[in-house]
Amino acid sequence: MLEIRSKTTKNGFSIQFKDHSYPVLYPPGYWERVPKDTRKALTDNLALATTMHLPLIFNDSRITYYSGRPLLEPYFVDNFMRDIPSCAEVDGTDTAEMVRKFFETQYVFTDSEITVPSPEPVEDPYRAIVGLSFGKDSLLVYAIADEIGLDPEAGYLVEDSMLYEEKHKRELAKRFKKEFGKSLHVLRHDTGKLRHYAYLGLPFSDLGWGLQSTEYAIDLIPLAYALQGKYILFGNEQTTAETFVNEKDGWFIYPCYDQTHTWTVHLDQITKAFSGRTVKTGSLIEPIMDMMVQRTLVHRYPKYAKYQMSCFTETEAGRDYHWCHDCTICSKMYLLCAGSGIDPKSIGFRANMFTRDKKQYFTVFNGKSALPYANTVTARDEQIFAFYCAVKKGVKGPLVDDFKKSALFNEAVAREDELLKRFIHLYDPITVPAELKEQVMSIFREEISSFEI
Repeated sequence: MLEIRSKTTKNGFSIQFKDHSYPVLYPPGYWERVPKDTRKALTDNLALATTMHLPLIFNDSRITYYSGRPLLEPYFVDNFMRDIPSCAEVDGTDTAEMVRKFFETQYVFTDSEITVPSPEPVEDPYRAIVGLSFGKDSLLVYAIADEIGLDPEAGYLVEDSMLYEEKHKRELAKRFKKEFGKSLHVLRHDTGKLRHYAYLGLPFSDLGWGLQSTEYAIDLIPLAYALQGKYILFGNEQTTAETFVNEKDGWFIYPCYDQTHTWTVHLDQITKAFSGRTVKTGSLIEPIMDMMVQRTLVHRYPKYAKYQMSCFTETEAGRDYHWCHDCTICSKMYLLCAGSGIDPKSIGFRANMFTRDKKQYFTVFNGKSALPYANTVTARDEQIFAFYCAVKKGVKGPLVDDFKKSALFNEAVAREDELLKRFIHLYDPITVPAELKEQVMSIFREEISSFEI
């Protein structure tokens, strides 16, 4: 039998599963700034959000929570369901069977009472709380928030499942604080171990990651109360809404559903409900695609760009430096820089990613990626466009030469206008808070107008 117990603590809350405690800890004084009912509601809701994958992992049809029924249960179920096809794609399992198991799972709560968050608002909210990971997306959100006067503060949730990620980010954070006088507000997020399958002694699975943005939005609410936050901002750019159909069984797949525009609107509803209607959630970079994100960060905000760490550093190649130079992520970021006229060294690259021994990391050359979004048509077209731009800009490298000699180059020539309009384009700002739209769109109009192939 699977059982979950949860409780609020002095500096956060903890979840108990199989005789182990998994705390989420805030900096001293933050948790107590949150209204009492909201603390209880946060605990009940995050107990479910961080564990609802466990019945599928442990092949059990029932899980019991010794707590109240969460207010956000319908949101979590919707989010989880829409992520299942992506998880099955990554795991190489049957989507229909995984859906069936989820439908048959009983989530039992010993207390049917629902704790409703306090209506007490955040006092004098004005600033942005940015979920900063040091990836290009969150760094650009932070930089724009700074430019438009939101006095951003960075929330960072530690995920212990990444091999060397925290080590490198601690070093980046020290340098960041020294230069800008801004510390990371670190949340010790031990509940992340419940999706760290090596820790649990289980085979790998993608289950448990589908609610990550939803968890983080809720986790950051105490920072809003403690730091007078008016906005919780994520780095969800335009391509996070991409989809594709699984060739094996025809299932419609969202590679990262909890980062889509549709779901970000729901996150906005959630954070408002848990903050007395004061904290809005959105993304400042939703109107642009990946290539313009990378280009804008380096071109407009070089002081922040040098802190970029997009690599997961999940192998020994990433032990000593925050770019491993040996993965699909490093290859993609290097290409986006080169294609947009940016020197990859400006974000810390030390090796040439256009040598032929790196060819396996580019999906446009039939390389393989374990990341579902790398399998979309948009991902393929993005690499074609970026390589085409690199050729036009005279970038040197064996893979650039290979591209120029291939049918892919001829395809890019024929589609130049279409690809330019698609990737260097300003899309509707669905999740940009309404009062910030004009300032944000003005920045992007300037950057797009200065882009040249």
